[in-house]
Amino acid sequence: MVMRAWQLAGPGGPEVFTCVERPVPAAEPGKVVIEVEGFGLNRSELFSRRGLSSPDFSFPRVLGLECAGRILHPSDSDLQSGARVVALMGGMGRSYDGSYATHIVVPRSQVFRAPEVPHLAAYPETYNTAVGVCLDNLQLVGTEKLLVRGGTSALGMAAIAIAKDLGCTVVATSRRPEKARRLAETSPVDQVFVDGDDIAERVLADTGPLDAVVDCVGSKAAVESSCRTMPRGGRLGMVGQLAESWGTDAPPHIPEGITHSFTRSDLIRSPDDDERVRKFLDKAAAGRYPSNVHAFFSFEDLPEAHRVMEANEAVGKLVVEVGC
Repeated sequence: MVMRAWQLAGPGGPEVFTCVERPVPAAEPGKVVIEVEGFGLNRSELFSRRGLSSPDFSFPRVLGLECAGRILHPSDSDLQSGARVVALMGGMGRSYDGSYATHIVVPRSQVFRAPEVPHLAAYPETYNTAVGVCLDNLQLVGTEKLLVRGGTSALGMAAIAIAKDLGCTVVATSRRPEKARRLAETSPVDQVFVDGDDIAERVLADTGPLDAVVDCVGSKAAVESSCRTMPRGGRLGMVGQLAESWGTDAPPHIPEGITHSFTRSDLIRSPDDDERVRKFLDKAAAGRYPSNVHAFFSFEDLPEAHRVMEANEAVGKLVVEVGC
């Protein structure tokens, strides 16, 4: 049985992807084989494509840190053939080949049972991370006011959805006016601001002091201006690197009295996090958490999907449908 995969032999632009054929991987003890139905794109995969990934990354590599599909070979696991699942993180697409393929072999510890959710491939990594920052770290409650920096990203839109589902008042920012308009039209956000040097002052003038901020931008300037929207006791949740300024910025100054945290999504494992994943997928199935898909691409159009991601053209998630 033959599978297809988009492989990188070395770093470069979207044109360096090569579609290769190889045998479907065999099931191994502690691992399962998934027939991939679709996968979402993530900015960390863009960095990996450029050769800027974690120390355990090497070429040649098939990228992809998340997917949705069905179990083809369960090996020695408790899963059944045909079971609907999602898989994410745990070295996918970094230390071993990931989900940019029609089939993937992945440790059972990174696989979670999933309900029948429309556009399931849009959810795993984005909502796992958004739950981490909104519910675990910031511990939002429904009476609070939240600012989401980088609100037109898939992660920002997921944070907006989670906070609105709680009953929070949510405002967001985007660097591009056209994307800000689309976010205001397509999401439940209460207000959208076009980002700029005076963003903290404009937000405060319109909304008053905020209780918490989800910062998806990651630059020194963004973090420091986010802090200026909150009084002492405010909470800053840092997640994402839309600004791509890591390693070049000096550390941001975070005022005394502002609590801050950075959300990591790579620590997720089954069975420890089964309930966490089940909860956000159940809310997706109930229509409470939208998929926030900007565009779907065919498997053959994977390089074009990467071009759209790199050009920052999307408002929301980019999803590749495999169609095995």
